Amino acid sequence: MVAVNVPLIVAGALATLAAAIHGGAGQALVVRKLSSAPLPPTRFGGSQSTLLMIQVTWHLTTVAFITAATALLLAGSVLEGDAAHAVALLGAGAATGFAAVTLGLGVASNRSLHALIRHPAPIVLTATALLAWWGAV
Repeated sequence: MVAVNVPLIVAGALATLAAAIHGGAGQALVVRKLSSAPLPPTRFGGSQSTLLMIQVTWHLTTVAFITAATALLLAGSVLEGDAAHAVALLGAGAATGFAAVTLGLGVASNRSLHALIRHPAPIVLTATALLAWWGAV
């Protein structure tokens, strides 16, 4: 019988929630409202190509959240031994990267910690990373 790792499962559930909100609400509230008109062209194409690259990047991020969530949920529920540990470390590393980028860019662009509490992502991603490392070690 596989031992259940509650911190990994909670981290995986938070990452799943983040993926759902990012993919669903993000599509409806952010991506769908973007217009190519004010976007600059790149060497890959005009402003429509820039818009396409933003949309692809947005949804690739959602897929990355789902991948990390799946790793954390598997490590916390069905995998055992070295496999569970390795997959938990992978999920924890990904969650840490998401949190670090969000925190780092949030602080750098706003030069304030206040901006980090206006949007739930920094708190949710940091909590996910902390829980993932707790479960992984």
